[in-house]
Amino acid sequence: MPTNEMPVIQDVYAPSKLKISDVLVEVGLDLEKVAPRIIERLELLNEVTKTVEDGENAVQIAKSIFEHYRHDKPERVFTELEQKIVIIGSLFSDVGKTGPRDATREQQRLIVDMFAVENVKDPKMKVRDFFMHYFEADADARTTVFQELGLSPDITMREFWNMHSQWTLEIISGDGIPAEAIAGAASHHIIEGVNPMNIIGEDKRFTKYFGENAEFDRAEKLIIILDKYDAFWRRSRKTKEEAIVMLKNVIARNAMFADDAQFRELIEDLEKVAVVETSA
Repeated sequence: MPTNEMPVIQDVYAPSKLKISDVLVEVGLDLEKVAPRIIERLELLNEVTKTVEDGENAVQIAKSIFEHYRHDKPERVFTELEQKIVIIGSLFSDVGKTGPRDATREQQRLIVDMFAVENVKDPKMKVRDFFMHYFEADADARTTVFQELGLSPDITMREFWNMHSQWTLEIISGDGIPAEAIAGAASHHIIEGVNPMNIIGEDKRFTKYFGENAEFDRAEKLIIILDKYDAFWRRSRKTKEEAIVMLKNVIARNAMFADDAQFRELIEDLEKVAVVETSA
């Protein structure tokens, strides 16, 4: 059984039983409008990693939070638009973990394999060293494919990981994904300072057109919280209670959002539906 002290390569798990077409229909998407290349990328992620399953879990928790508002805060329920942003944004936020929009299938598989390695202890490790450490048998070949993407193997793993938000924005723009949800998917690492194409302005309004969604608000913040919660709970093997504490600390230490009332309230909502109810 993997421990917190060892990296986890996700494909040691049993293959996901999720069917991508069913997942997309469940969140209200028209399969005929979603570009096949996007569906293929989700299928690749689902084949190798837990990413799509994590997104589906986030959707289910989000629905519980929506219900919590309907029951306990009826004057402030999430609108249909907000729900669409959260649900679709959560599902697609990590599609960029398949690489750039124009990546070949081989290049996509390389990027997916890299993201499938979890609990890498040194974010400052260079990509070329990462290949030697985790993929020693074919490290040189993987380095070559990585360079063919126009990327340097001398960047750090943190720099590499941060690229996926930009790739998500590129991949899902203009190919059947509702415009309103694209901003939420692409901005899910803003608390780490990752702001692809500077889509969030200093006034927290979006600098690009995303349909009816004009401002970074509680829907996008909920996507961030759900993503972080999964990172702490499942990927870092913390208890749900520990994950909530870590989430509170991350926001409290963030210069941009430490005093953000919406973030604090949403974490409290998550604590009620994800910890209290499931441990009762």
